[in-house]
Amino acid sequence: MDLLQAALIFLILLLSIFLAITGFQVFLILRDLKKGLDRFNNVLKSGENMAEDLEKPVASTAEFVTSLTSGAETVAAKVISEIVKRNSKPSGLKQKRFYKRTL
Repeated sequence: MDLLQAALIFLILLLSIFLAITGFQVFLILRDLKKGLDRFNNVLKSGENMAEDLEKPVASTAEFVTSLTSGAETVAAKVISEIVKRNSKPSGLKQKRFYKRTL
């Protein structure tokens, strides 16, 4: 074996070692990335749970306000109809004409 073959074998071994080290480093980086993404996913899940917990009382409050508004509208309609009925009933007095009779 001459010097050129020995140098090529040495370089191939050296490059193989560097490639193995690089592959191991990529593995560690990807593992850390997975851990970070799992933590981020947990944060998002807890935020979603908090939003759902806040949504329930807000929805019930909105429903209460809506029912209260419809009830107030019903009461107002009844009061107005009673006022109109009272004012439209003919009294014992003769109604005055709003125009003059000419003839």
